[in-house]
Amino acid sequence: MVELTEKRLVSLLWILKNKGKKWSISELRRGAAAMFGKDDAVYEKNTQFPIMDLALTYGPTFTFVKELEKSGIIVKDTKTAEYGVARAGDIVKMISLARPFAGLKTLNYYSPLEFSKTLKLVQESKLPHSFTVFAGSEIYRQYVKTDQVHVYIREGEEEKWSKYLLSKNCLKAQKGQANLFLIPTEQEAFFKDAAKVKGYSVAPMPILLSDLLGFGGLAEEQANFLMEEWLSSRL
Repeated sequence: MVELTEKRLVSLLWILKNKGKKWSISELRRGAAAMFGKDDAVYEKNTQFPIMDLALTYGPTFTFVKELEKSGIIVKDTKTAEYGVARAGDIVKMISLARPFAGLKTLNYYSPLEFSKTLKLVQESKLPHSFTVFAGSEIYRQYVKTDQVHVYIREGEEEKWSKYLLSKNCLKAQKGQANLFLIPTEQEAFFKDAAKVKGYSVAPMPILLSDLLGFGGLAEEQANFLMEEWLSSRL
């Protein structure tokens, strides 16, 4: 399996965002750097000169593209030397395997509200977030009756969320008693590229699908349905 770092994950998100287009390695590098929230030169505090973030430069991107090409997930046009996606569904499955949903850190709360009102509660926080698993998929298509809400939040804003939720009568809870799960992440793309669905912010489709697959059970069934809709460009 292709090794998947956080920066390679962003490259895959850019590739899937452009799954119907042809692109060059340079375009991928620039696009992924923009989604990651940085370009090649990363300035640190108290330094006069930029420090190069080598993971976002051409060489590592070229290596990653060649690994994906070797696996058959992307293909190269011999006439234009541009690349395109051959198996988008397999990229989503690769993300799910390399980034197991069950292994993600969560901050657990109990919301006294029912599912749809908890979604509204999170939305009204005005803090960056994106819904995933059933909280994301049910917005697209109602399929499962659940009270569990999973949502990505920006890493570093945990205290802001705690103050907000406690002020709304939500309580910190053990995982078994919780129904609201905050998932801190450094991935700015999860917010910048979140889909706006019926007024809600939903994790980018490849992340939503990979999380559903990793969650298993009825979530996997929902993932397969949404995958078909997405691959057919109906979502």
